[in-house]
Amino acid sequence: MKRFLLLLTAIVASIGLATAQTRVVRGTVTSLEDGEPVIGASVIVKGSPTIGVNTDVDGKFTLDVPSNATHLIVSFVGKRTQEVAIGKGEMKIVLADDAQVLDEVVVTGYQTTSKKAFTGAASAVGGETVKAKFDANPVNALKGNIPGLQLSQVSGQPGAPSTIFVRGRNSLNSGTQPLYVIDGVPIEAGVFGVRASEGVEISPLATLSSDDIANITVLKDAAATSIYGARAANGVIVITTKRGHGGFKANFNARIGGAMLPAYTRNYRGVDGNTWLALSREAVRNSANYKDPNGSVFNQYHDSYPDWDINNDTHLNQWLSEFWYEIPFDAEKPVFYDWLGATTRTGLQQNYGLDISGGGDAPTSPRYFVAFDYMSDQGIVIGKDLNRYALRVNINQNPYAWLGYGINTSLSLTTTNMGSGGGYFADPLTASLMQTPVTPIYNPDGSFNTSTVTNGVNPVAARSKNGDKNTQKQYRALISPYITLNFTDWLSFTSRLGLDAYVLDDFGFWSLLGPDGKNYNGHGENGTVYNFYTTITNTFNINKAWNDHTINFLIGQEGQRTNYKSTYLEATNFAVDYLNDIALAATPSTTSSIRNELKLLSFLSNFEYNYAERYYASASLRADASSRFHKSNRWGMFWSLGGKWRMANEAFMESSRDWLQDLTLRISYGTSGNQAVGSGWYAASGLFDFGYLYNNQPGSLFTQFENPNLKWEQTAKLNVGVDFRVLDRISLGFDYYNHQTKDMVFAVPLSKSTGLPTYYSDVAYYENLGALENQGIEFELGIDAVRTKDAQLRFTFTGSHNRNRIKKLATDLPIKYSAQIIKVGEDISTFYLREYAGVDPETGMAQWYKNTEKEDGTLDRSLTSNYNDAEQTILGKATPDFQGGFRTDFNYKDFDFSFLLTYQFGGKIYGNHLQYDETTALTGSNFTNWVADNRWQKPGDKDKLVPMFTEQSNSATNPSSRFLMSSNYLKIQNVQIGYTFKQKELKTIGLSSIRLFLTADNLYTFVAKNYRGFDPASVGANGIAWWNYPQATKVMGGVSFSF
Repeated sequence: MKRFLLLLTAIVASIGLATAQTRVVRGTVTSLEDGEPVIGASVIVKGSPTIGVNTDVDGKFTLDVPSNATHLIVSFVGKRTQEVAIGKGEMKIVLADDAQVLDEVVVTGYQTTSKKAFTGAASAVGGETVKAKFDANPVNALKGNIPGLQLSQVSGQPGAPSTIFVRGRNSLNSGTQPLYVIDGVPIEAGVFGVRASEGVEISPLATLSSDDIANITVLKDAAATSIYGARAANGVIVITTKRGHGGFKANFNARIGGAMLPAYTRNYRGVDGNTWLALSREAVRNSANYKDPNGSVFNQYHDSYPDWDINNDTHLNQWLSEFWYEIPFDAEKPVFYDWLGATTRTGLQQNYGLDISGGGDAPTSPRYFVAFDYMSDQGIVIGKDLNRYALRVNINQNPYAWLGYGINTSLSLTTTNMGSGGGYFADPLTASLMQTPVTPIYNPDGSFNTSTVTNGVNPVAARSKNGDKNTQKQYRALISPYITLNFTDWLSFTSRLGLDAYVLDDFGFWSLLGPDGKNYNGHGENGTVYNFYTTITNTFNINKAWNDHTINFLIGQEGQRTNYKSTYLEATNFAVDYLNDIALAATPSTTSSIRNELKLLSFLSNFEYNYAERYYASASLRADASSRFHKSNRWGMFWSLGGKWRMANEAFMESSRDWLQDLTLRISYGTSGNQAVGSGWYAASGLFDFGYLYNNQPGSLFTQFENPNLKWEQTAKLNVGVDFRVLDRISLGFDYYNHQTKDMVFAVPLSKSTGLPTYYSDVAYYENLGALENQGIEFELGIDAVRTKDAQLRFTFTGSHNRNRIKKLATDLPIKYSAQIIKVGEDISTFYLREYAGVDPETGMAQWYKNTEKEDGTLDRSLTSNYNDAEQTILGKATPDFQGGFRTDFNYKDFDFSFLLTYQFGGKIYGNHLQYDETTALTGSNFTNWVADNRWQKPGDKDKLVPMFTEQSNSATNPSSRFLMSSNYLKIQNVQIGYTFKQKELKTIGLSSIRLFLTADNLYTFVAKNYRGFDPASVGANGIAWWNYPQATKVMGGVSFSF
């Protein structure tokens, strides 16, 4: 796994160590953790730093030492330095890992360098951390482990995409997601799906197997990202896969477990059947006995039903059944139905993987890593699941000193069943939560009941065998061959081709069991997406060291092309419900196709300098030309400068080295760009859409004005950081950053002087007009509390604070929405609502603060029961004040235990769904415990948060801070426990070890008292919550065999 990275590190390591000519010492250096050879370890004679060598690809070394030499000093990046006595025969030296951040390896995609020489800001997680989380999308393992990274999993649907912001959101209208790079090649990571806008979306990252990943590195500041130019404004996530090594090694892993509905706050749970009936009766009585502005429907019709007594529960139950809800149920002994239980399940989780790695022992032998992985992820909603087959083959060889080559290949087939229609009422989980407890699932004849509150949607029917369907098949091939020519020991050339071939077959069917399909006698659609992303990268690398100086210079050229094509077919009127291929429909409907092409030409360079391992400098420059822009404005220049001072290595710090192992100051500044602006592919071009009919003649429609002056959005990034380690136990990395984004792109309204008629109001015209900033701090604190031969205990605490602020908009006026405002000087996700003041104790009606501006400029804080008399005001933001994670790793001999907590404090969430979920009217849906526990019941009830129940709806459910909640949470994100058997007896059956383990994800979430929803961690970064598919609680057991 580590061989390739170690080989690259060996290139960076010092070269040309002199040797003496007396006696020969031979040996092998291996790693304590996995027993693999350490490539490129420095082996020098104690007291003679000019006499030494580096270990080869098999960890072996041969060194001529003076006859009076007694000890060797052996060191390597990421390992603890050892002083060993020179013995007779071949020496066996074992190096243990050093947790010190100073000595990690940083993979930037174009090159690999040591952490101590890296002037930028980057964080990484290892393959074991990624593997510990059972998730189709391996990037989700970053949550809580990477400071400064905000990850939102809005949907728990297996394979669903996540939203990631690295150090805040750097754009308002353009691309906000980081660039993803696998083994040096950029890949496609956008969201796909015919109905992606409705929540039926899939992420290409779900095609990757966690077991194949060696590490994931997040690049944050300009020194780390500017070399990626136009695509790096939102950070870069670099994924490195495993490599082969000499000898033979095989691993088989099996995991099996279950996914279940997570434990969520009682506030959001529906009331039981008897409580629901009691609240319904209370609503009727309130409307009759108190001053309901809508009047009492019961009283209006009482003359027609004189025998119904409003104080008789059975009579009211009968009235609710026959007249109001029109739901047949026994008024005296009603039967209640568990809709949520009928649509959810404990989903079976399975994962099986086999990997084989090895190669010849000679340095010129080929090395290989081959892995096959199968994953089956059944969701908590019946009929929603994911199945993936993945194959990876990585091969590399250095047959001659001047030549190296290899190829990395990944093939996968991922099938996802999601159910049609997206979110809202069509989502089975939402529809289940909204059903009343007395609504039957089936009719008396056994057919599905479609007289439901959710517009006739029966979620149990939708998930049945002949119910709605949505199947997405992703076919993906990632192929990356490369060749390296070593002209000298310090000059090399590498050429790499990258191909990301992605095909999506998306099928949807609305069955006759739902309202949409029933209206059309079956409604089907089939979409196909072809996306081919090709990259060619050519780089020269100079790596030279002499005396106290080391330089690493990279210069290169890169070309990229993206070809996208999609087709769509829609048809209705199917003969039978169980044969639903589009070709079998009787009535064709919509057909469409889209073709896009994007090209990017780049020239890049990077320079690193190190003097005496005390002073470091770096610079990068990249020029990008994108086909998105007009030819007169196509080129963009992006650059960075960085510096680092390792004070701990200064002579004047000599006296502190017994307790201060590292003290480093870092600074960087530079720019990176965002080319995903406006309409995306052709933002600067004038566009027409064809295929329209006028008087039965074909024609076109004008859709976008040309703007030759449109250019990249650009983000300038400043980073100042400090790293230190004390007592060889405590390490801290602390960073302050400031990101300034300018030239933000806005769609500008068109002047009437264009002469276009009113139906052209949606014609786009994009301009660079806006600006925003993100500034904040982040840290990672590590404490090695216990570090002995048998036991290790480490605590890691990460945290970050980000402040987002709009600096300039397209106009001087703010952009207002029903619940938020985008305004200069405010956060990008600021809430703007009428301020809820609770319930009038005497009337039971909702109240709001007027917040109208008085003549003296202050706000009128008097109360009103008239919603329209209150004014919207700023009431907080979605961006949390602080977020991060706390991780504990404990090992005792062959026993291991770890857990991860994630947290978030200071932000707010607006529950847009609560206007339906927390109704206090007889709308035909269920009530929640929150409204039951906090409702007004009689005159004099004080400090109530929920208005009285009434027969008909009122303004209490209109947007206001009544539905604004704290987003604070503390989550038990991951727990893992394991034991490894390493007995000698295993070798007799060909095994080197067996590990048994148990993992649990998303065990429990502690939330604020006023939170109503499944999980605040599953709400989007903008803080607007709708009904969603929650993250499942997963418990898995597994076994790993190593051969």
